[in-house]
Amino acid sequence: MPPLLDGKVAIVTGASREIGAAMAEMLAAHGCAVLAAHFGEADRAEAVVERIRATGGRALAHDADLSSVAANQALIARAVEVFGRIDILAANAGLTISAPFLDTTEEQWDTLFNLNVKGSFFAAQAAARQMIAQGDGGRIIFSASVTGVQAIPGLSAYGITKAALRHMAKTLACELGPYGITVNALGIGAILNERNRSDDPEYEAHWNSVTPTGRVGMPADVAQALIFLASPGAGHITGQTLIIDGGWTLTSPLPSPS
Repeated sequence: MPPLLDGKVAIVTGASREIGAAMAEMLAAHGCAVLAAHFGEADRAEAVVERIRATGGRALAHDADLSSVAANQALIARAVEVFGRIDILAANAGLTISAPFLDTTEEQWDTLFNLNVKGSFFAAQAAARQMIAQGDGGRIIFSASVTGVQAIPGLSAYGITKAALRHMAKTLACELGPYGITVNALGIGAILNERNRSDDPEYEAHWNSVTPTGRVGMPADVAQALIFLASPGAGHITGQTLIIDGGWTLTSPLPSPS
């Protein structure tokens, strides 16, 4: 049996580390050629590409500041130049800035929205135009967050960007459905990664204690959900946000400070 996504071409933004890297590698493992987009993390991105190539996959790293509309358009053009088409866009690039609402600055707001919202919107637009030109549909998947579902103190501006991505999936799904393009979002919960471990050395234990499944999320959990939404089996699912949080949003308790 051929791989699930054999012959497909995928773009993953924010692909140089953790969730994005897991997405890129898992898409490649399921048969995709992958354009791994990053911003200023060439060594990390090349390491992801080399891991894919070492297992017989096709991949290329691409450096781009996706807060720019032109950079998003160039990203899609590069994928088409190298791999001939684009079937899957995993719009994963994003920033997290923590700040109390009363202390949030205009600069922080603009930084978050320029990448998380504007970047995702115009990446999707450029990808959709190419998919429509190809004539055989496609998949667009945004990396949203449980902070766009439940209010978290100190993450007001960030959470608003992630709520925007959930609504973006709905509105784009309506417009792109007639072209055979589905648009969905991943509602990502607490994930064990480098940044979170740095902020809280006990991050894993803290989130294990408040998650119904008894464990914190891993990048592979998100990547597996992405594969499902990119697969033929999800062809009739669009405009949805798939929550990947081990059930945390059912009650949403925050870990107690140590």
